Amino acid sequence: MPTAFVTGGTGFVGGHVARALAGGGWTVRLLARRPEAARAGLLEGVAAEAVAGDLSPGGLPAAALSGVDAIVHVAGLVKARSLEDYRDVNARGTERLLEEAARASPDAVFVLVSSQAAAGPSRDGVPVTERDPPRPVSWYGISKREGEEAVERLWRGPWHVIRPGVVYGPGDRGLLQYFQMAARGIVPIPAPRSRVQVIAVERAAIALARAASRPDLGGRTSFLCDPAPVALGELARMIGALPSRRPRFVTVPDLGVRALGALETGLELVTRRSRPFNADKARELLAGDWLCDGAPLSRALDLPPPAPLTEGLRVAWDWYRAAGWLAGKGL
Repeated sequence: MPTAFVTGGTGFVGGHVARALAGGGWTVRLLARRPEAARAGLLEGVAAEAVAGDLSPGGLPAAALSGVDAIVHVAGLVKARSLEDYRDVNARGTERLLEEAARASPDAVFVLVSSQAAAGPSRDGVPVTERDPPRPVSWYGISKREGEEAVERLWRGPWHVIRPGVVYGPGDRGLLQYFQMAARGIVPIPAPRSRVQVIAVERAAIALARAASRPDLGGRTSFLCDPAPVALGELARMIGALPSRRPRFVTVPDLGVRALGALETGLELVTRRSRPFNADKARELLAGDWLCDGAPLSRALDLPPPAPLTEGLRVAWDWYRAAGWLAGKGL
């Protein structure tokens, strides 16, 4: 049985990737700050070995990286107060992993889970392709692009950089706020006409697990998303159709989005704690369409066709309810 070393395995995407790898016959080792977390939540029932450690200097367990056939690097920082905070994990943390892994398992397939943010928004409504030069517009996107560059520069074995679009599904805390607001009865809609590419986490996990066993795809940077884009306004209304009582929708003007981002950044300065939304996230949200071409990777990995978005959102809603993550009159 081949062995995969997975970072971020106790998180949302990483937990599903670990499950997909284990289901595909891999022996899975998970890097975790709290190894006990690898026996609950999304990982309940998954046969995986949890190894204590993190991406900080000296935090990586060299022995656990020895003799692995693939490294799937999912861990990353998705909210921070500064570019340097993002860089410390998404760029320098990736460099530390690459350097340690190069000593322990230099021939392993290295799969970096990056982000569409590393490429930047689409140009004049045209989906970004694998050949287009990256143009990130946010601190997060810049740091993820620097992580990609580290892979290109440092890994001598086969590597694959994969840029997912908006990943949703059971365990996701990114879109959770929309589901929570729908349950409470009011859903704000910023940038309603901006289009994004999404993908259900189960399909994304299949892709990442398959990429780990494909050294022939080495040296490639690809996008991972469902074929059809969706406008943010339409996405909000799909989520709003899930509760028994329909919520009220409120369009938020761009000026309001920027003002909220500035306010949240001010709170970060006062509290010295990162917030889910700030001025940097507002800049990303208002950058226009976020479209990319995921067809080449889908063909290369022979991915199954996506389920309808309405069905995928219903699966997420039902999971949130069962997990006790939703509260409101609309349940």
